[in-house]
Amino acid sequence: MIDNYYISRRPKGHSIQPNIERVISDVKIMDEKNNYDFIFFATEDEIIKKRFIPEFGNKLKLLNPNITINYNYNKPYMINLNEKIYGNIEYIKNYVLNIIILSKCLDIITTKCNGAAAIFILTKGFRNSKIYNLGEY
Repeated sequence: MIDNYYISRRPKGHSIQPNIERVISDVKIMDEKNNYDFIFFATEDEIIKKRFIPEFGNKLKLLNPNITINYNYNKPYMINLNEKIYGNIEYIKNYVLNIIILSKCLDIITTKCNGAAAIFILTKGFRNSKIYNLGEY
């Protein structure tokens, strides 16, 4: 779970996000080590999604929300206040389903964020985990 909103806006007090290439590299390393049948991927960010899909092809599994958010990274508002997200119950259901599915995975790579906290609350543990804790903006 990485988010370009945080990379571009750097909101004070939020976790510093790793760059996309680092995460892709780490996923590849974990995949080579564990030989996954598939990789479940969750992000709210279309830019990140478009980078991951060609890297992992059909091995990548994801739940797409019912909308595409072309988020304007230059605007000062939080992504959850985007007009396509705010009050969209179907989008919220998709977000929660992603958290539930991620909590059932064998291994996980994630950033330190609220979604990851929810995942770890719901899981009985992961065989392997990598949590990017790069400080705060």
